[in-house]
Amino acid sequence: MSQYDEELKELKKQFPNKRALTLKELSSTINISIGTIRRGIKNGKGIPDFKKVGSGEKRQTVVFPLISVARFLATPEKVF
Repeated sequence: MSQYDEELKELKKQFPNKRALTLKELSSTINISIGTIRRGIKNGKGIPDFKKVGSGEKRQTVVFPLISVARFLATPEKVF
C-alpha cells in the first residue's frame, strides 16, 4: 500500500462520511494554524489543493478534498 493510500485510509477513518475538510479540521489534522493555512490560500502554495464553495466572494467557504489532503500528507516536501 502506498503512502498516499495509507493517508487516505486514515483520513477516511478519522472523518467518516466526509469528502472534504474545513479550515479548522485541516488545521488540526496537519498541525498548523488557521492563519498559516489562510496565508497559503492567499499565496497559493504550501497547502493542499482546495475548492471555494458558495456564492459571492465574501460568502465562499474554502474546503479541502480528502484526496488532496492525502496527497499533500504523502508528499515528502512541504513548504509552509
